[in-house]
Amino acid sequence: MRNTTISIVAGQAPQISRPRVTDLEFGQIIDYWTDRISRVLPDRPDLIVLPEMFDRPVVSAHPKAEQLPQEAKAEFAYTKGTRIRDALAEIALDHRTHVTYPSYRIAEDGTLRNSIEFLGRDGDVGAVYDKIVPTPNERAGMGVQPGEGVLAADLDFGRVSAAICFDLNFEPVRAAVARVQPELIVFPSAYHGGLMQNYWALSCRSYFVSCVNPPNRSAIIDPTGHEVASTSPYDWLLTRTVNLDYALAHLDRHREKLLHLKAQYGREVMIEDPGLVGMVLVSSQSDEVSAVDMLREFEIQELDGYFAESTAHLEHSTLNVLPAGGAS
Repeated sequence: MRNTTISIVAGQAPQISRPRVTDLEFGQIIDYWTDRISRVLPDRPDLIVLPEMFDRPVVSAHPKAEQLPQEAKAEFAYTKGTRIRDALAEIALDHRTHVTYPSYRIAEDGTLRNSIEFLGRDGDVGAVYDKIVPTPNERAGMGVQPGEGVLAADLDFGRVSAAICFDLNFEPVRAAVARVQPELIVFPSAYHGGLMQNYWALSCRSYFVSCVNPPNRSAIIDPTGHEVASTSPYDWLLTRTVNLDYALAHLDRHREKLLHLKAQYGREVMIEDPGLVGMVLVSSQSDEVSAVDMLREFEIQELDGYFAESTAHLEHSTLNVLPAGGAS
């Protein structure tokens, strides 16, 4: 059993009165997000997830708030320094939690990145992911440079990977994330992504936590692609505990074995069937036997092994396009 408590802290962007961010506005931004985060701290989360560019304010205007002008965004990116990250690091240290910092980052080579920094329980930066596919506007308008690889960070609760906003659209990015076998994918974003969130969770065999700018919902999705919980439109906050000691198995030729597994371990195992996809999520509630070991004990093949066996005949084959009348 590896229960991990995750808190999503989304919210409207802080508003400032003029299109320039000075020390005064930076203080307002820090106060706003410190207050938002304080509302989930009683849950004692292991990980606090914030949305993409959460710290970039909007300018108060009528009839609605407006984005910072392009030149003001660039100024913000290059002048904010570490002050906002330092405020989050203090929270991480004081409350012994991990906190994500998804924002602009000046890399060591001086280039601008759209990044997510993972702050550890000691307040230090434990891992960094740079958005692999910035939008054309980010690249042309801001000079944001693309990341060069996917994240595989072994944190104290499990293996974590990440994607940022536009990344979700691209199969090469998803496939590379799947290859590092994450247990949790963190997705800060300005857009929701729709069914792609569920697809990434299912195809990467990973829990998926999205933190998306309102009015979109943020959610936690399990490795079968099933949404576990999502934020409400009232406060955009969510805390849930998930068990990262899990494995996936197909129902085919395993139904009886799964019954025997449940009979043997009782409350020490959860077997969840999301329906429609022919697989189950097996989670160990035991401190002594992992979910993978439970499957091995009952000779239950893990999902990817079952699929590999099913498609072995395709390994050295090329699928042809058949004529409309069928095979000749």
